[in-house]
Amino acid sequence: MARAEVIGGIDIGSHKICTLLAEATPEGHLRILGVGVEPARGIRKGLIDNIQQATEAISASVEKAERASGNRMPPAVVNVSGQHLSSLNHKGVATLTGGQHLIQPQDVQRAMEDARSVSIPSDRELLHVIPRGFLLDGQNPVSDPVGMYGQRLDVEAHLVTANATAVQNLARCLDKAGVRVVALVAAPLASAEAVLEDEEKRQGVVVVDIGGGTTDVAVFLDGSPYYTASLPVGGYNFTHDLVYGLRVPFSVAEELKVSHGAALVSRVNQDDAVEVESFGGHRRKL
Repeated sequence: MARAEVIGGIDIGSHKICTLLAEATPEGHLRILGVGVEPARGIRKGLIDNIQQATEAISASVEKAERASGNRMPPAVVNVSGQHLSSLNHKGVATLTGGQHLIQPQDVQRAMEDARSVSIPSDRELLHVIPRGFLLDGQNPVSDPVGMYGQRLDVEAHLVTANATAVQNLARCLDKAGVRVVALVAAPLASAEAVLEDEEKRQGVVVVDIGGGTTDVAVFLDGSPYYTASLPVGGYNFTHDLVYGLRVPFSVAEELKVSHGAALVSRVNQDDAVEVESFGGHRRKL
């Protein structure tokens, strides 16, 4: 019996680094084999801030996942985050010869290549070219034109780019950690794939993933991504506000946020008091 393929994924955040090893089942699902979580170091707002520290943190996360699963780390899918992510929607076209032409996969590929031919600055790297929808002969919208007849094929594609230097620094850390990368995925799209149903994408939905240093945003319309971005604001901003407002250490502010914070004011009892430890070990009630 053939051995199931082991798949690896690494989520590199500003707060923590998560490595997951899983195997694909015959039913098309994933069975988790092991997970490794390590506090992030050398990463700030989704960007590599210190090569050595980030490499060590990635290595530690990978080693934990390997020990938990009993497997070596396979080539991995890795996320890309940070304010440098940018997206746009661009159209491409493929003119079909011979009257009513039976559309083949290579015709779709030609239209996609035309869509990705948009001018991108030299300091940007193209991460994704995702088809949003096709148009046959300028009037018939279709989701998959292969096997249909037509004379002209238009496509609208969603393009996601990243700062080339940021990607190179991330790749450098992964290489130093001994990780082979099979694909880089924009973090907002990875989050969307993890939580959204196809029906939600068709009806239109916004995914907002608030991390420690960034907030990833993905907007879906008509079943496909329309807008992708990563904002340099996250949970740590709330923590820093508590540090300055309450004059407490960062660790105390983080614990206060996690243990007692609430997103809805209606869930907060105005009479509740919380005891916190200030600088110098002094305790006081709020």
